[in-house]
Amino acid sequence: MEEDGACESTKCDVSLRQLRADKLTLEAESNSEEAKSEEEWYVGLAHGGKWTGGTCWWHGCDGSRGPTMCHHFRCICKDGYVAAAGKCYPDKLTPSTHMGLRRTEDTCTVRGYCADEFGPAACIDGSCFCLEGSVLQNGKCQEPSVIGGGTGGAEGASGGAGTEDKEEEQAPATEMLTTTEEPEEEEPEVDPDCGIPKAGTECFKKVKWAMSDGIYANPTWYKGLTPNSPFTMFQDNLYRAGEGGCPRPCSGGLPEDPLHFPKSVLTRKTRGMEPPKHPFEYNGVEWPKMTIRGTNTHVFAVGDWGGLAGTLPHNSQIIQYTGGQTMGPHTMGRYRTDAKTHDLSCSTPEMSDCFGTNGTNCPARCGWLKDVDVPAQHLVAEQMIKRARANNPDYLLNVGDNFYWGGVFGKCGATPMSKVNDVTRAQFNWVFENVYKGPGLDGKPWLSVLGNHDWGGREMDAAWDQQIAYTWVSKRWVLPAPYWMQTVDYVDQGFTVEIFMIDSNIEDADEDTSANPEHNICGALHNPPGASCAKIGGPSSIQECHDWFQKLWDDGAAWATTKLQKSEADWQIMVTHFPCGHKTKFYKELHLKYGLDLLVTGHAHYQLMYWSPEKLGGLTCFITGGGGGITSENNVELDDPNDHQYGFFDLTMTKDLITIESINWRGNVINTETVEQYTGTDTRKAELEPCVALEPGSKCYKSVMWAMKDGVYSNPEWFPGLKSSSPVAKFQELFYKQHKNECGKPCLD
Repeated sequence: MEEDGACESTKCDVSLRQLRADKLTLEAESNSEEAKSEEEWYVGLAHGGKWTGGTCWWHGCDGSRGPTMCHHFRCICKDGYVAAAGKCYPDKLTPSTHMGLRRTEDTCTVRGYCADEFGPAACIDGSCFCLEGSVLQNGKCQEPSVIGGGTGGAEGASGGAGTEDKEEEQAPATEMLTTTEEPEEEEPEVDPDCGIPKAGTECFKKVKWAMSDGIYANPTWYKGLTPNSPFTMFQDNLYRAGEGGCPRPCSGGLPEDPLHFPKSVLTRKTRGMEPPKHPFEYNGVEWPKMTIRGTNTHVFAVGDWGGLAGTLPHNSQIIQYTGGQTMGPHTMGRYRTDAKTHDLSCSTPEMSDCFGTNGTNCPARCGWLKDVDVPAQHLVAEQMIKRARANNPDYLLNVGDNFYWGGVFGKCGATPMSKVNDVTRAQFNWVFENVYKGPGLDGKPWLSVLGNHDWGGREMDAAWDQQIAYTWVSKRWVLPAPYWMQTVDYVDQGFTVEIFMIDSNIEDADEDTSANPEHNICGALHNPPGASCAKIGGPSSIQECHDWFQKLWDDGAAWATTKLQKSEADWQIMVTHFPCGHKTKFYKELHLKYGLDLLVTGHAHYQLMYWSPEKLGGLTCFITGGGGGITSENNVELDDPNDHQYGFFDLTMTKDLITIESINWRGNVINTETVEQYTGTDTRKAELEPCVALEPGSKCYKSVMWAMKDGVYSNPEWFPGLKSSSPVAKFQELFYKQHKNECGKPCLD
């Protein structure tokens, strides 16, 4: 044992019982003036910057350190003093100004105090800063000039009243700090949630127990730690285990593990767009234009891809079955139907058991395949990665259901829009960032909408706002609002595309709160009592939930209609979650009147071109719900190379044609369709198009002649405002607007 009480060899090792006995003896013998309650001294090795670095055992602290006390075997500066260079200085010298110019190269996260070789620097949040009145020269802090009028650190600090009065009259020597420090831009990796637990809190008590008892009783709980490890490492250990409500330490914790334990981050301006104050601030926004160069231009489309995350930080769990507690993504087990009869062939509990028992308790009718259904998301992602290397997509269209079962873990409004918390980042890391990566995918924008599971699935109060906020911390996630648009300019090919992202989740927001309990966002069964997202502009209750989603749909639909009517882009594409076949009248009108060229959807868990385009007035629509986050709609057919249960789409974009290829989980092209531009009747583009003269003998001509001679008499309600003497062009215009009888734009002048 050295004079200062520091142990220099293993000979000093003592048992837990001996340590406890010694501690009790010390506490009994310590002076009452030096005794401090646990609530009064700072947690961690640095003790709030008061640990001099010296230790004490059966004797007091060395007097040269200044006014210290022996507390928990360490020489701690008394109240009113801060430790620096092994000595105690008045608190007034605690660094508080020009911190960027005071920071030394030394850190104190591990040892708990600043090394003497850097001069009088105080330990603050794991870094060492020169004291007030001191300056950093040649990498070392100079002695503060206000201490005793010179360099007598401990002497000046322990002087009498006269000395202290003299100190009050002097100003800190800051004449060398003449350069105004430019404010630094907030780095995204700054953790706004880190901190040190206050004495007396559950976390504080658990950390202290872990250091004094737990490490001995259960050393396997503290992998990589020893009884001498700093407080902050034990705190980080408990944070990662989700124990005691411990925050992440700001410094001095365990080695960084950004994949498993990312930090919370503050949102920041992206592409010139400030972070929103609430999640609906950018409803209807036109996101900054994207410019694409080159001639071989591709777009990927995928949906329903986000598997179960497993056990997230703070022991936050998204687990459906045994084995699903590890880092995800894990495929969610969902019921299946027969592809021909559409009858239920496997229930959700049965499918869950297939995964949880590794197939040992799995009915054959469930069609569960270990090598396909278990890695489904990864199988699709692997084919996306492979095809991206060859085709280099410019961006991706994401139709939602990004995170099963109930979206991002947490509750709406629990985290402000100015921040993305650590649990959200971990879920994104595991299910998104760590899955879809590699040449051709890295850095590519994912233009996204929310699916019903992102809102909560069978609840309305999931952390859907965090998905929106993630736009302002990610280099590729783009979801600024529930409905919004993106313009893409293909400059080398001379055409533009407008993409309209719209929320259709009213389809699963039943007005009857008792209806469809496992899929009703507004249902009473799974929404907790008093569920509300009103404070961030969301539904205020399950009773109001349906009307809220109805308004969201109505507002988005009206916005999209207006935008389409005014669009002058060459192509118009709409992306939404619910599959082709919902609200057919609306989409038919968008196509026929306003020129919508393509509808991209998901929700149904397979890959299909819509089988009834006539219901949409001929609008091309496809379903890309086989991203693999949830089991496919029907059984996978291993013998069929064109199996369409899991996969994605690859769109080749040109000025005159969009070629759509459906790629399955094997990487096979199972279907190819083409889309040509369509000009609606009520658009700006239509106004500029030439009129079409009525050609005798054509279908339109015959229909107009019949209408003028017979129709207006037999069925006058079919021809409002018209009579037999009305101009021929007016009858042609009526049929043109109704998209009937192959009538073109009439020449009205």
